[in-house]
Formats: sequence, structure tokens, C-alpha cells
Amino acid sequence: MNKRTQTILGVVVVFVIAAIAIPMYISRQHTTFRAEVTDHMSMLDTLDILVIKKITATDPYDEEEVTIKDPQEIRNVLKLAKDIELRRLKQTDISDRSEGNPYYYDWQLLTKKEDRFTVGFGITFYNEHAVSIYSGYKTREKLGNYEITNDFNLNEMERLFTNLKEGKE
Repeated sequence: MNKRTQTILGVVVVFVIAAIAIPMYISRQHTTFRAEVTDHMSMLDTLDILVIKKITATDPYDEEEVTIKDPQEIRNVLKLAKDIELRRLKQTDISDRSEGNPYYYDWQLLTKKEDRFTVGFGITFYNEHAVSIYSGYKTREKLGNYEITNDFNLNEMERLFTNLKEGKE
């Protein structure tokens, strides 16, 4: 092969590799709440407990808490977030997280995997655009920061929390 053919072949190989690698990288950056949390639960898993905390953005020690132990009620709460679309972020600016919102919500979900061991998820909704998810199911990169890319109304979370709080007290 002459020099020109080798150069053309090299350029074609680089374009083919880029055409495969770039879409794979981009698809890893976009995910859903369902893929990050609920898809890790099988039919044999038991929803054990869900603790929802409403935390004041200015004072993290000022919080209200609701605990749900009924698996069906936990499923109903998870339905609120199941269609959230997410984009993975490398790092987030913490000062930005609670912009304009006096509260943020922290969910702590425990599931029993096939009645053998417990796996936990920690989901923190900072505002309508930012969420962090800790997955005890993963072996690496357990904590992920995400930007919410579709419509999500934090007022629904407030309504849900208020209804649960009134129902418990």
C-alpha cells in the first residue's frame, strides 16, 4: 500500500471509532430515575422502609421527617419520581443547589434483596433541576449528581410530604 492509501485508511478508522464511541459516551450521560433506582429492584425484593426528610436549606439540622413502612404506599411515592429524566454531571456547585427553594427533600429507601440482605438508596432533591442519588446496589460510583432534564414540579413533593405528615399525625 502506498502512503496515500494508508493515510486515507487511518482517517476512515478514526472516524469509525469516533462514530461508535461518541454516541456510547453520550448515552451513558443520559439516564432516568427508573434506571438509577427502581430498575435495580426485582420482583423478589421487598420495599422495607422509606424515610422522607424535609430539610431547611439554610439550617441542615432543622428538618421534618415522615417514615413509611407500607410497601404499597412506598410504591405510590416512587411513582412521583419514576419518569424523571436525568443527565449525569461530573460535579455540581453546592451553592446553586437550593436556589430559590427554602427546603430540599431527602429520601432514604431500604429494600430487602430476596429476604437475604438490605440495600439502601439515598435520593436528595435539591430543587427542580438538581438531584443526587446514592445507590447501595452499585459497587463503584455509588453517588451520582444529576441535572433533571424534563419537567419536575417540587410543589408535588411538598404536597405529598404534607399529605403524608397529616396522615401520620
